Amino acid sequence: METIDKLTKRKDSTIEVSSTSKESAQKSIRKRGVEVPSARKLVLRDIGYPFRAKGDPKPMGLEIDSLELFADYAREQWMGTYVQQGTYLFDRYIMPDYAFQVLEVEPEESVVSKKTEILLLSPSGATSDVKARPVTFEEVIGHEPVKQKCKIILEYLRHPSKFGEWAPRAVLFHGLPGTGKTMTAQALANEADARIFLVKASDLIGVHVGDGGRRISALFEDARKSSPSIIFIDELDAIGLARSFQSIRGDVSEVVTALLGELDSTTEESGVVVIGATNALPLIDSAIKNRFDTVFEFSLPTLEERHSILKLYAGRLPINLEADLYEIARKTEGLSGRDLRDRILKESLHIAITEGSATITSEIIHGVLDKLQSKDRPIYTI
Repeated sequence: METIDKLTKRKDSTIEVSSTSKESAQKSIRKRGVEVPSARKLVLRDIGYPFRAKGDPKPMGLEIDSLELFADYAREQWMGTYVQQGTYLFDRYIMPDYAFQVLEVEPEESVVSKKTEILLLSPSGATSDVKARPVTFEEVIGHEPVKQKCKIILEYLRHPSKFGEWAPRAVLFHGLPGTGKTMTAQALANEADARIFLVKASDLIGVHVGDGGRRISALFEDARKSSPSIIFIDELDAIGLARSFQSIRGDVSEVVTALLGELDSTTEESGVVVIGATNALPLIDSAIKNRFDTVFEFSLPTLEERHSILKLYAGRLPINLEADLYEIARKTEGLSGRDLRDRILKESLHIAITEGSATITSEIIHGVLDKLQSKDRPIYTI
C-alpha cells in the first residue's frame, strides 16, 4: 500500500490526496493548511496530445455526442483534483494523455467534486475553425470570374432554400501558391457571416485503417451542424489523387471514397459549400474533379494588379514607404501577391527597423529587389 501511495501522489504536490479520487473528494482538501473549496463550474477546451511522432498527422480533436455524459466521465476521473485557470488535465482512460485546458473555474482556485458543473467549450472536432482578421473582397486583387461566382455562393449561403437543385455546392480553385485561393475563401466566409473550416488535405489521412474516412465524415457533419458554412480543403491533391497514383498511395483510397460520398450526400439546402484548392490540377482524380461545379484558375498578378497589391499592403505598414510602387511592380514580374507582401515589403520593413530608419527608403527596397534575381525567384512546378 505504501508503494501505491507513492505512485498516486507527486512529491511536490501541495494538496493532500488519498490513493483514490472518490475518497479524496469526500475529505476536506487542504492546500498549505488552507481549506480549498469545491469547484462550482469548470470550463474546458480540448488541446490534444503533448507531442506526436515526426511525420504523423495531427489529431483531429474530439467529437462529443453527449455533453452531459462527458461531464459525468470527467468528474469521475478528475474528482479531487486541484484546478485553476490555465491548468492542464489529462485523460487517463479512453484517450490516455489527451489534454484539456481549464479556461474558467469558479471559485478561482478549487477542487473538482461530484457537484462541479463541467462544460467543454468549442470542441475542435475534425476541423480548423479560423477566427483571424476579417478579409474582404476588396483585398482580393484581380480574379474577377471567381468574384462573380462568389456572389452566387454568397446568395446561396444567405438563402439556401432559394436555389434547390441549382445550388452552387462545390468549386475548385487551382493555381500557384500565394495567388489568393485561401484569401478568397476567407473573404467569402466573412461576407456571408459563415463559419469556415480550413483544413489541409494531408491532415485528413489517418494512421489506421478507417481513420481517414471517419475524419472526412466528422468534417462534413460539423459543417452541416454549423451551417451556413464553408469547407476549404487545401492541397486537395494530397488525397484526391488520380486512380493511377492511388496504387502508389494506397492510404488515400479510402479518403477519396469517403470524400466522394460526402460530396454526393451534401443536400441542396444544407447551407454548406465545399471549396477545394490545389496547385497540381493534373493530379486530381477525374471523379473528384467532376463533383465540383466550376474550376477556377488563380494566375499570377498582372502589372496593374501587382501595383494595386503593393498599394494595399503598403498602406498597412507601420512606417512610411518612400518608393515608387509602380516601379517596384514593374520589377517584380512573376511574383505572387504573397511574394510581394512577404518577400518585398515585409523584408524591407525588417531591414528598416534593423537599421533604425524612420522610413522604408527607396534604397532599402532596391536592395531587396537586387537580391531577387531571376534565378532566386520561386519556380513553381508540378
